[in-house]
Amino acid sequence: MVSIFRIIDKYVIWFFILIFFWLKYIPFVDKNKIKKSPKKILVIRLWALWSSLLTFPMIKQVKEHYWKWVQYELLASTRNIWVYKNQWYFKNMFNIFSIKDLLKLIISFKQYDIVIDTEEYFKISAFMSMRLGKINVWFNNIPLRWLAYNIWIKYNDEQHSVLTCLDLIKAIWIDYKIPKQLEPLKYTEKDTKQVDEFLNWLEYSKIICMHTGLAETAKERAWPKIKRVELIQKVIDKDRKIKIVLSWTKWEYDSAQEIFSALSGEYHKNVINICWIFNLFWFAYLLEKCDLMVSNDTGPMHLAAAMWTKTIGLFWPNLPMRFWPYPLDKNISLYKWNGKAYINVHLWKFEEDVDFNIEKIEIEDVLENIDF
Repeated sequence: MVSIFRIIDKYVIWFFILIFFWLKYIPFVDKNKIKKSPKKILVIRLWALWSSLLTFPMIKQVKEHYWKWVQYELLASTRNIWVYKNQWYFKNMFNIFSIKDLLKLIISFKQYDIVIDTEEYFKISAFMSMRLGKINVWFNNIPLRWLAYNIWIKYNDEQHSVLTCLDLIKAIWIDYKIPKQLEPLKYTEKDTKQVDEFLNWLEYSKIICMHTGLAETAKERAWPKIKRVELIQKVIDKDRKIKIVLSWTKWEYDSAQEIFSALSGEYHKNVINICWIFNLFWFAYLLEKCDLMVSNDTGPMHLAAAMWTKTIGLFWPNLPMRFWPYPLDKNISLYKWNGKAYINVHLWKFEEDVDFNIEKIEIEDVLENIDF
């Protein structure tokens, strides 16, 4: 399903935008009137479960700006819709991979006063926002795609993605405030009980979460396993009461188990592979209880930062200025930059890092940023 979606988006949707871009002018609307009293607002975020966390500050400030009777809805996908589940933002959430939801949207021509499209490069979101919104907002960084929008703003790739997302609401006349931190993922009391039961049988001075996994399209961001193993052993040597949990899903289980197996036997009692044990909301609460997260540049890094856990992000080839664990005054990004941006998601440009610069981050670079 995902691969088909990507092919259709890349090779078909651009044609529909080119043919139907004039739909953005129908109906003719008074933008100032909509600005003052919108009735329905749609936010589009189709991809990246964890980067969806970076949209929370923008959504919160939109809700705080407009009157309470505005109805907020979300268009997402199976991949990321769950990250919004317990948040207070939306009355309705639609899954683009659900036939039922898709049919509802197909018959909803211009049903939203404002559509805020947060997708950096997917064209399907452009077509949907053009069809669904009287005012639709996006960036102007990809040729052709910007044809679908009647309001756009320059994509600033020299700031954090949180602020870039907030720039979208500047385009609809909202003066945003720079957030001091990310909005935490909401969990329930039931979720806390499950995690507390897990923690009760552990004896520890501190808990450090180490996330070794990556998305299927981002293997070049992986810090070498041999360095991860040595780091774990050195951390435990500093404090024999520290417990280290390797996270998070079935996807990362084998990778985490390889690290566990490579450890000398004396360290096994201090390390726990929790992959495939906790659901999203249990994991969020667990991170809140952790003293530190050490992670590749991937989603759980952002979740840890959102749960206000000190986070060390190991970066390459993404640039920390765009995706460091927010905020930087609490968290740390480690990278050895050669001056080139290999990943420019907002331009749909992805270059291979032949030098594999992530390996240049040394074990001591991480150790010196861990408080024992």
